[in-house]
Amino acid sequence: MLGSINPVYAKADSEILGEIGKRLKQRRIGNDFTQLEFAKATGISKDQISKIERTGRTSLATLVAVSRKFGLLQQLLAVYETPELTPMQKYEIEQKTAKIKKKKKKRVKRGKR
Repeated sequence: MLGSINPVYAKADSEILGEIGKRLKQRRIGNDFTQLEFAKATGISKDQISKIERTGRTSLATLVAVSRKFGLLQQLLAVYETPELTPMQKYEIEQKTAKIKKKKKKRVKRGKR
């Protein structure tokens, strides 16, 4: 059912990042911070704050620092929350992990030239 898909999935990554930057800016202003004040409060440079607000592009570490300052760490973690796995699911994951470990190539030691 293509008609029932959330429209946000039709947006380009750059559009979504831009929206995140816009929302961070609105939240900063709503909390009465200048970019410089917010930079000092988070330990992030003013230039980086400006870049995030313009483009939405940032590292996860910076996103955590910003989320911490806004009191949003719990919500950020909730985005990637996974349901409790059943014992069978845990077993299947362990089996897949074991197979991957077996397939890893061992490094070849080379003699001195």
